[in-house]
Amino acid sequence: AVVEQIVQEASRAQVDSAFEERRARLRLFEHIEPQALPEGFRGSLRSYQKAGYDWLHFLNTYGFGGCLADDMGVGKTIQTLAFIQSLREHAPQANAILIVMPRSIIYNWQREASRFTPNLRLLTHVDQGRSKDTATFAQYDVVLTTYGTMLRDIEMLANYRFQYIILDESQAVKNPSAETARAVRRLQSDRRLSLTGTPIENSAVELWSQFAFLNPGLLGSAETFRDTFTREGEGRDEALKLLRRLTYPFILRRTKDQVAPDLPSRTERVLMNEMEPEQRRLYNAQRDHYRALLLGLIDSAGPQQARVKMLEGLLRLRQICNHPRLIDPSSAGVSGKFESLIATLEALQASGHRALVFSQFVQMLSLVRAELDARGITYAYLDGRTRDRQSIIDAFQRDNRHAFFLISLRAGGVGLNLTAEIGRAHV
Repeated sequence: AVVEQIVQEASRAQVDSAFEERRARLRLFEHIEPQALPEGFRGSLRSYQKAGYDWLHFLNTYGFGGCLADDMGVGKTIQTLAFIQSLREHAPQANAILIVMPRSIIYNWQREASRFTPNLRLLTHVDQGRSKDTATFAQYDVVLTTYGTMLRDIEMLANYRFQYIILDESQAVKNPSAETARAVRRLQSDRRLSLTGTPIENSAVELWSQFAFLNPGLLGSAETFRDTFTREGEGRDEALKLLRRLTYPFILRRTKDQVAPDLPSRTERVLMNEMEPEQRRLYNAQRDHYRALLLGLIDSAGPQQARVKMLEGLLRLRQICNHPRLIDPSSAGVSGKFESLIATLEALQASGHRALVFSQFVQMLSLVRAELDARGITYAYLDGRTRDRQSIIDAFQRDNRHAFFLISLRAGGVGLNLTAEIGRAHV
């Protein structure tokens, strides 16, 4: 009865008039067909990544949206880029593809696209000076933007029909009544995808919110969904089994444990970040100051005397790259690297992972501590002033309640033996 009610609501949903036709086609489905990789793709896919690429084509063929929910580090971006390259080679004149993401990962998409799909024409639609005319999109294959920019430009973006809309870190739309979630549902496209390692963080309603974007009407109305799948008490287990059956074809999730045979013994991933405008201004000012100072010293005292100031200048620039507050505690500026770090730590915690965070600068660790405290995230901490360090190390290894271990490089460089299965981050 619940399924029939949801189907009836979905069939009546004006937001997706082709629902009944797609549902009928899906009944005839037998298996996912393997797809050839596009000629313009520079790289290779592991077996599970190729399976994900084939699954994306399956969704495209049957006209459904889907959520690629692989664990962090398993390779959602490369699978998506291979798929986008394939779409553009099959339909080079199609409308642009929109990818919406947190600001902190814009540069990573640019870097990965230049590496694996260098022929794609990318437009980064952020910051001041961005075009306010959707006619500009005709010159590009992919438009990269942020959730914040999308929200500010929604009136313009909603008037253009994209070939695909892809939400990265799509937990950003987990609250169906939030402005961001309402805005993405206004966008027009032929198909829709979402990428997230945490499709559900707190409540099943978050899944409804994503599907209201991906496949409008598929899970019925919000009221029916809440009454059926979020109510506690008798019948809850059966309701959740039903929800898994309804969403199974449209969510693909592989954890690191599941794909471990295909993974190398250790994966290194370098996250590159652009500096924020005020951060860049401070960086340029310090760079110009030390450049002039060093040129003067070289002329007056020779290169040997300038070495100390050269090292000092490099140190200051490195500190600014981490956070402007490392050289000016009163600074109100923000840091692209810092925002990316915090976003990564939140995603790791939501996925149940733990991590070591190393930094040469104790001040940087203090900023991270303050941010984690504000978000109620527990952690262990070790620097040169820490007493009884072994008890802290032992406690971190035994107690999984601490998601992260913040460690200064000087304190952690000697006598630190950690055997728990954890990731590492260097800032």
